[in-house]
Amino acid sequence: MRQQYTSYDECVDFFKSAQASNPNLFQVESIGKTWEDRDIIAVSITKNVKDAGEKPALFYTGTIHAREWIGIELSLSFAKYILDHIDYDPQLNDILDRTTLYMVPCANPDGFEYSRNHFAFWRKNRRKNGDGTFGVDLNRNFSVGFTPNHNTSSNVYSGPSAFSEPETSALRDFVESHDNITIALDYHSQGNVFFPAHNFIHEDAEDAIDLNILASNMAEEIRKESGREYGNHMGKPPVHLISGSGREFYYSKGALSLVVEVGTRNISDYIEHMSENIDENIPALMIALSEVNNYKKENTLPRVENFIAPTVGAKEVELSWDYVSDDTVYFEIYRSTKKKGHAQASNRIGMTKLHSFTDRNLKTSKNYYYYIRAVCKEKKIKSPFAQMVGVRTNPNENMFSKILYPVADKIGYVGEKTKKNKEHFGNNSLFVGISKGKGECYGVTGFSLSTIPENAIITDAVISYYPMNRVSVQVESYGEWRVGQMDERTIDNIDSFDEIKNAKMLSYIDRPTGSAQLSQGIWRTYKFAAQEIAVLQKSLKRREAYFRMEGPSSLPLDRASQMMQWDIGYGKFSGGLTYRPKLDISYTIDEAKIDLQSSVEFSATTNGLKESKLQSGFDKEGNKIYACIEFDLSNLPDMENTVISSSYIDIEAQKINAKEHMRFHIEMITPCEGEKTYKKIQEREIIERIGYDVSVVDIKESAKQRFVFDTYAINEMIAMAQNTQKVIFVISASSQKQNVQAESVDWIDSKRIKRPSLVISYIKKRRLAPQKVENLNYSVENGIGKLTWDAPDDDGFKGVIVVKNPFKVPCSPYDGQKLYGGSDTYTYDNFGDKEVHKYYAVFSYDDVPNFSEPVSIEINI
Repeated sequence: MRQQYTSYDECVDFFKSAQASNPNLFQVESIGKTWEDRDIIAVSITKNVKDAGEKPALFYTGTIHAREWIGIELSLSFAKYILDHIDYDPQLNDILDRTTLYMVPCANPDGFEYSRNHFAFWRKNRRKNGDGTFGVDLNRNFSVGFTPNHNTSSNVYSGPSAFSEPETSALRDFVESHDNITIALDYHSQGNVFFPAHNFIHEDAEDAIDLNILASNMAEEIRKESGREYGNHMGKPPVHLISGSGREFYYSKGALSLVVEVGTRNISDYIEHMSENIDENIPALMIALSEVNNYKKENTLPRVENFIAPTVGAKEVELSWDYVSDDTVYFEIYRSTKKKGHAQASNRIGMTKLHSFTDRNLKTSKNYYYYIRAVCKEKKIKSPFAQMVGVRTNPNENMFSKILYPVADKIGYVGEKTKKNKEHFGNNSLFVGISKGKGECYGVTGFSLSTIPENAIITDAVISYYPMNRVSVQVESYGEWRVGQMDERTIDNIDSFDEIKNAKMLSYIDRPTGSAQLSQGIWRTYKFAAQEIAVLQKSLKRREAYFRMEGPSSLPLDRASQMMQWDIGYGKFSGGLTYRPKLDISYTIDEAKIDLQSSVEFSATTNGLKESKLQSGFDKEGNKIYACIEFDLSNLPDMENTVISSSYIDIEAQKINAKEHMRFHIEMITPCEGEKTYKKIQEREIIERIGYDVSVVDIKESAKQRFVFDTYAINEMIAMAQNTQKVIFVISASSQKQNVQAESVDWIDSKRIKRPSLVISYIKKRRLAPQKVENLNYSVENGIGKLTWDAPDDDGFKGVIVVKNPFKVPCSPYDGQKLYGGSDTYTYDNFGDKEVHKYYAVFSYDDVPNFSEPVSIEINI
C-alpha cells in the first residue's frame, strides 16, 4: 500500500461527499458489482444534474488496467478542480450549463485494490478462471474486434467471451443507455500519447480528422501547461491493433473515442511526476469538454464540403469550399505545419462568411495543412471539421527543392548487444537509445545526393523522422536524442556498431530532443543551421550524406530502457513510404548575368523630342522634361525555361543643374503607339515604378544610382519581352515646390559612352509544369490494388507522385497519403482496403519541382 495515493473506498467517499455538498452538480450511482462485490460507481457532473441526460456528454473512464493508477487520481483531481472553480470560472460554468461529464473513476476496482495492496504490477480484474489463475484483461473484453485467447495466465487474456466480465458489461450498459455521449476518453498509462479509435481498416474514416484534431488540441493544452509534448498515433495496420478494447466499442456507438496514455510508468512517483501529469491533463480535459456540444447527435451543423486549394504559390495559398446557404453561419480556418496539428485560437488564421480565403505571407518550399469548420452564431455550435487540405508552397523564383528518401540498404540501426545488425537495415524500425537487452543503439540514415546538381548552392535543409513508439522512453527529463552528419569516409561497414559509434561526426543538426518532447506519431524535424548547411554542401561533391541518430548512453536508476523506436518506411511492420525519413533540401544554382546598355535615349520637351539626350526636370516655363530610355530585350534567353532572379537599372548623372528640393524616379511604361510625341509621353500609361526615387542630395553624393526591380516589375518586363521585345522607362522629376523653372539633370554624356544599363540576373529553370500522365488505370493483382499509367512525352518530365484520398480528388501531391514517388509507370496500394471508396491522383513533376494538374481515378463509387 502506498500512502500518497487514493484507495477505491476513499474515491467513492469523496464523490459521495461532493454529491452531498453539491446535489445540483454531482450525482453518484452504482452501475454494477465486481466479482468481489464492490460497487462500480459512475459520477454525473453538470449544472442541474437531474437534467444530465438531456445534454451532450463526455464519458471518462479510468484505471481499467489495475496498475494504471493515473486514471482514478486524475478523475479525483478534475472533480476537485470543478468544485474549486465553479463559483467564478465563466468558461467552466458555460460548459457545464450545456454539457454533462460522466466519470467512471475506476473501471477495475478489484484489480486496482489488488495492485495497491498485494502485487503492484497486476493488470487484470480478479475473476477466478477456474484453473488456479486469476483475471481478465478488461480492455480486451469488449465486443468490437474481440479475439479469444485461451492462455488464462496471460496479461492480455481476453476472457471466455465478449462482455463476460461484470465491469465491461456495466460499462456497455451505461454507454448504451446514454446516447447523449459524444466523446469518450479512456485514461491509461504509460507513454504520453493519444490513441484515437480505429475503424479496423487501413483507410481513414470520415471522422478521423475530428479524432486527430481532438487529440492534438488536448496535446497542445498539455504543451502549454508543462512543455511536455504528447504524441498522436491512430495505429498500425489492422492486424496489429489491439482487439476488444473499450475505445473501439465506444467509437462504434457514435462517440469520438481516444485512449490517453499518461506518464512514463504505470505507477509514477506522485510528488515528482504524477502530480505534474495530473496538472497538465486538467486543461486538456477542459478543451475536450468544450467540444462535446459540437458533436451532439441531433441538430448538428454539416461539415464543410469540397475543401481544396485551387492555387498554390510561393508565399500564398488560395482555399475554397462549398457549404449550404445559411446566413447564420461563418467559417473558421486554421493552419498548421504539422499533419496532425491542433486547431485553436492560436493558429486560427481567418474567419469569414465567404466560401474562399487566401492565406498570405507564407514561407517558400514548406508544407502547410489547413482545417476548416462552420460556426453557427445563433446556436453557438461548431460543425465537425472538413477533411484536411495539405499543400507545399512553391520554391522562390530562383530556387529548387528536393525531398530525398534513404534507400533500404542505407537505413537501419546498430546495437551494442544485438547479433544481427546487418538484418536491421531496410527492416521495420530504428531503435535508438539504450536498454539492458540491446545495449547502446544508433540509428543510421544514408541518402544519395545524385539527383541534386553538383553546382547547387544549398540554402535550406531539414531532416525528419517519424517516432512510432515511445512507450519504452520511461523517464521524463532524462536523456536526449540528436541527429548528426557522419563522415562516411571513416566508415567501412555501416552495420558495424563500433564503426558507427566511433565515426567522425562532421556536425550535429539543430537542437537535441529531450525525453519530454518525444511525441509518438508526430514527425520530428531537425533544421540545419548555416554551419550545418556548409557541411552538407561539401557532401554534394561526394554525392552522398550519412546521418547518425543517438540517444542516451546510460540508464537511470531503476530503469531497464531508454529506447525510442522510429519508422523507416521499409519492412512489413513499417508504415510504408508515408513514414519514411526524409531529407528536404532547398537550393539555387549559379546565376548568369546580362548587362544591356540602352538602345535608344531621348528627352521629351514641349519643343519636341531630342534624340540621344537624356535630360529630366523642368524647362524655363516650368514644363516637365522627361528622359526616356529604351532597352532591346531580343537577346534574352527563352523565358519558358528561364527565371529572372533580380534586375536593376544603373544610371549615372553627368550634369546637375538642380537644387536640393528636386527628386527623380524611374517608371516602366507601356510603349506609345505610332509616332512618339511629348503629349503621349506626358499622358503615358505607367506599368510600375522601379525602386525608390532619389534626391539631388543623393545624386551629388554619388552620381551613379541604382534602381532595383520588385517581383511585379520583373514579371511585367518578362511579359513585355515576350510581346514587344523591348522595354521603355521614363525618368520623371518632382518637387515639393510649385512653379519650378530651369532645373534639370542630364543622365548621359554627349558621346553616349556612359549609357544607362539594365542588368538582369537569371538561372535556367522551367517555369511550367510537365505534361500530365495518360491512361491511368486501376486493377486488383494478387489481392492488392494496382495503379498503372503512361508517362508523358515531355523532356522536362522526371517522375510522378501518387496520392490517395478517401474523400476527394487530391488537390496537391501533399493532399492525402503518398503512395509512390519516382519514374516508374505503376505502383501498388499495399496497405489499402480494396473495397473502400477512394480517389487516387497522379501528379507529374520536373526537377524544380513544378507539378502538373492531377490525373485522378475514383474507385468503389
